[in-house]
Amino acid sequence: MSETWKEDKFVKNWFELLGNKRTINDYSGEFPKFLKYIEAQTPYKTPSQIIQSRLEHLTTQDLLKRRYWENQTVKYKNYLESKNLRVATVKSHIRTVMSFFSKTGVKLSFSRGELKVNPSEKDKVIREWIPSNEEIRLLYRMAKDSRDRAILLVLYQSGFSEVDVAAMKIEDFGFINEKGEWANGASEDVYHARLREKTNILQQSCISREALEEVRIMLQSRGFPQKGYLFVSFRSQPLGVRGINDAVKEVVARAFSGKAKEWQTKHLRDAFMNGLLQARLPQELKDAMVGHKRQGARDSYAITELTIKTAYQESFKFLTINGYGSANRKLEELSQKTDSLASVIAQQQQKINEREEKFEKLEKQFAETQLSLSLIQKVLTPELLTRLQLNQLHKEYEEEQKQKPSE
Repeated sequence: MSETWKEDKFVKNWFELLGNKRTINDYSGEFPKFLKYIEAQTPYKTPSQIIQSRLEHLTTQDLLKRRYWENQTVKYKNYLESKNLRVATVKSHIRTVMSFFSKTGVKLSFSRGELKVNPSEKDKVIREWIPSNEEIRLLYRMAKDSRDRAILLVLYQSGFSEVDVAAMKIEDFGFINEKGEWANGASEDVYHARLREKTNILQQSCISREALEEVRIMLQSRGFPQKGYLFVSFRSQPLGVRGINDAVKEVVARAFSGKAKEWQTKHLRDAFMNGLLQARLPQELKDAMVGHKRQGARDSYAITELTIKTAYQESFKFLTINGYGSANRKLEELSQKTDSLASVIAQQQQKINEREEKFEKLEKQFAETQLSLSLIQKVLTPELLTRLQLNQLHKEYEEEQKQKPSE
């Protein structure tokens, strides 16, 4: 089908109201299939003709005409099911149709269960592969460079989707200071909040200390740039969603060649959610950390950075790849501890040296005093001592005589 349908005024208005580029791209791939089906089954050929007929049908008292487009949508659903498509695929196509009518102001109305999608033969055999922590560890070891390891850990340990990870920029985090140096602590998770590209719902999570180690090595190899996309191709172009998926799939193919066909990168987000479940976090925190809309009035209350970081530390116990980071990070932390201990030892040694100096001075003064006493004892013989004592007594007698009044 040609792209002329995109020039239809109702389609233009629909896309303008949507605003989200990713959603528009998705709908652009699915809506032509609906148009092709309608052209074959009805006299209506363009989006404008569909909307005009919908407006006319809404004014009639004939229920069959009034529900004409609801019935066509249900028939379209049945047609998609007959092609043995997965439930998620059928739902996605129906969602596109409903969005077109809704944004145009002629919303479709269905009774409960009318659009329920029956599972295909593919859906009856569950083959979803949500990787375990042990499997993620193997993927981590099989990644060929720091970029791929960083992508894997950011997806798995933060819960952000590949769409949001592809949109991340270096300046979003403050990794690099003004001097072009790495500015992050050695063992500190970085809080990160962003509106999800898909839903515009705020997601609050953390980039783990383990992921940051790989990010640091990756950015160091690029000369610590201060701006630009966080993940780029080897030609320094933004990696994009497809590039991220391809990078991860390449790692999966090396680690699990027999299961590579079952892999879906989006399941790393499911694995992250399982880590939150294992940590037994409250539902409100889990919703915030994966970017789900919180229920009821709870959505009106903000969750602080400290609360998220505290909850993340509990969850990280079930998400960690090697306990406290890679070998480089362990050496870095050990070096810091060694430096800190050496500083304490140096301070204590300085105090000991000061005390020893004081003690040496006292010893010297004591030795000098002992020497003086020894000399005095040698010089002052008994006869000399007696003479000194008599002289002293004589002086005292003369003083007493001077003080007596003259007769």
